[in-house]
Amino acid sequence: MQRPSFLPLLGILILAACSPSPSSESKITVLQGAKLFDGTGNSISNSVIILQDGKISAIGGPEIEIPENVNLMDVTGKFIAPGLVDAHVHFSQTGFFDGRPDALDIRDTLRFDSLQARLKRDPQPYLESYLRSGVTAVYDVGGFEWTVHLAKSAESNLNAPHVAAAGPLLTPFDQDRLDIFNVPPARQMLALTSPEFGKEYVQKSTAMGSTGIKIWSFNLKDSLFMQSLRAVAEEVKTQGNQLIVHATNLDEAKEAIRLGAKVLVHSVDDQVVDEEFIQMAKESGVIVCPTLVVVPGYSIAFKSLRGEYPLNDPNQVVDSETRNLLKDSQAFFKYYNGSEKFEEMVKKTEEVDDQLKTNMYANLKLLYEAGIPIALSTDAGNPGTLHGLSIYDELEAMQAAGIPAKDLIPMATQNGAKTMRRLDDFGTLEVGKMADLIILDKDPH
Repeated sequence: MQRPSFLPLLGILILAACSPSPSSESKITVLQGAKLFDGTGNSISNSVIILQDGKISAIGGPEIEIPENVNLMDVTGKFIAPGLVDAHVHFSQTGFFDGRPDALDIRDTLRFDSLQARLKRDPQPYLESYLRSGVTAVYDVGGFEWTVHLAKSAESNLNAPHVAAAGPLLTPFDQDRLDIFNVPPARQMLALTSPEFGKEYVQKSTAMGSTGIKIWSFNLKDSLFMQSLRAVAEEVKTQGNQLIVHATNLDEAKEAIRLGAKVLVHSVDDQVVDEEFIQMAKESGVIVCPTLVVVPGYSIAFKSLRGEYPLNDPNQVVDSETRNLLKDSQAFFKYYNGSEKFEEMVKKTEEVDDQLKTNMYANLKLLYEAGIPIALSTDAGNPGTLHGLSIYDELEAMQAAGIPAKDLIPMATQNGAKTMRRLDDFGTLEVGKMADLIILDKDPH
């Protein structure tokens, strides 16, 4: 898939600002002449789409009657699709090691608490990185509580994508091990220590506005954790929320489905999935977010400590703070323990990456062929996986795994909106839905 040139259009105000001056006072904008992909797998040649008050009021071919006194935009030769949805991001991470001190601890130079204060205060650079990449909706599936509140403020911000957020993650690890991720008293990683704590957390998180309860890793052999997790799963159902599970192991992924998980983040990478898993996934309706690029992203970030970070950003979507950090990535090599074995570590990591890639790609193809819902997702914010820009790498990886370009569009739009529980609002181009769409210079097929 060639990297497309995106013109993100979010709502009537931005469209009006792009329109010719003679009818600029009109509240109706018409896009005419493009080939349109509606996000469901269908397309319309020589399309007409009428946008009014930020919503789609009509859509079809040349038979659609165009009202008088409208902002008419001739987009003949272009291609229209719903805005892209990244169904797995983390606003509390930067794309480098300063957001993941567990991978490389550079807090002596870049304080983690100061970083989190800045991200909370001003997430706008990342929000704009997504819009400039053609991404009009994102799902933050794990972070500090402020990410949940971000969903509300982003909804009224035309310079931001729609945001849904899960909030803090529940995990089987001891709290002492988790505090490297936290800025007390605020925590984004919580040890699941009892059924009572789990139920109380689900109630609090749901009331706060969380659209998912995220479980970060399993411990199938820990009876107390599993008992607590079952209590969480039951309370999630009671509260009308959804269970999101990080499961890269086949046994854990199966258990997640048994517990009622609606979203599985990451790919099963320890082995090729079996028929039992495929049938379980089919019957449950679980959505899979494969995040193919995040694992090799760590290798990219580590290698940049001894060489230039390979930033391919022709549309300049990466914010200046991140760009400067990556430019100086070699300055952080001194924080890597065991520098004399660095090259050996990189080689071994790449070998592991290749094995994981083989399993992940094979499993994605099997799930696709079985008709399991798949949502485009990057895990952006992790080292080597940049906000906004990584969406292109993930699309290319999914196509390399064997998914035809034509089937990537629903995965990149409709299925992501389903994951966010916002399909009634966006994700497909239909009458009555929000006017979240992108215009492409090249055919995405």
